[in-house]
Amino acid sequence: MTYDFKKWKAWKMTQGEWVPREEYLAKKNIKDNKCIKKKKKRHNKLFKHFVKNQAPVEDLIEDLKDSEDPSANKVKVLINREIILDTETTGLGKEDKIVEISLLELIDGIKTGRVLHYFFNPQKKMSRRAVEIHRITNEKVKDAPLFADKAEEIIKFIGTATIIAHNANFDRRLLNQELSWAGWEAYPAKRFIDTLEIARFLFSGMPNNQDALCVRFNIDNHNRASTGIHSAYEDTIQLYFIYSNLSEILKKQNMSTYDFKIKHSVEAE
Repeated sequence: MTYDFKKWKAWKMTQGEWVPREEYLAKKNIKDNKCIKKKKKRHNKLFKHFVKNQAPVEDLIEDLKDSEDPSANKVKVLINREIILDTETTGLGKEDKIVEISLLELIDGIKTGRVLHYFFNPQKKMSRRAVEIHRITNEKVKDAPLFADKAEEIIKFIGTATIIAHNANFDRRLLNQELSWAGWEAYPAKRFIDTLEIARFLFSGMPNNQDALCVRFNIDNHNRASTGIHSAYEDTIQLYFIYSNLSEILKKQNMSTYDFKIKHSVEAE
């Protein structure tokens, strides 16, 4: 089947899909209300101040709501929010569970300093191979909370953001499984961008695991390289730099990571 890529992308955007809803609504509002363009510089200055001081974006939104700026109540749709996600698990099987999760917030591609990080008691024996990878033993997490105890906090932290992960299908499967066991809804595939898929597209035939990408982009990876120990927290920080580098390469090809996702989806069909 032949697709008109531009028309298909435009239709997807009208549905609020494949791009963050905040970004789509921002474009729509800017088109409908030109005064927002004039006010956006002021918003950006305030935003940079809050990021520099690692203040939650919610505080910025409340600050602008309290101002006399008539467009302040629309600031929520002027930001592109993404969450870098990584997990460590009890193993790779269908019934395995998450023992560590790290979520790192980006606004317009910039780290805000907001991170959500937890270890969990999986109430399940770790596989020997998993312990060799992340060195998290059942003894170490025996007093940690259950995933179900923190599920709502994780959902609220993610909010409406796009989720960025390396080999996203794996993390999405484990995350959705945990959410299901805790009585929450699953995240659809359209909410995720997979840095592994992008790397395979850009560097076909080359190693594209996270270690290889750190070497390729000269990202500090000495802890994992020297010890072989995986950490969800450290991996999200490294993945931020990987994602930034991949985004810049795609940009030179006149493509965003969201354009890539659409095109990849079309070609897959």
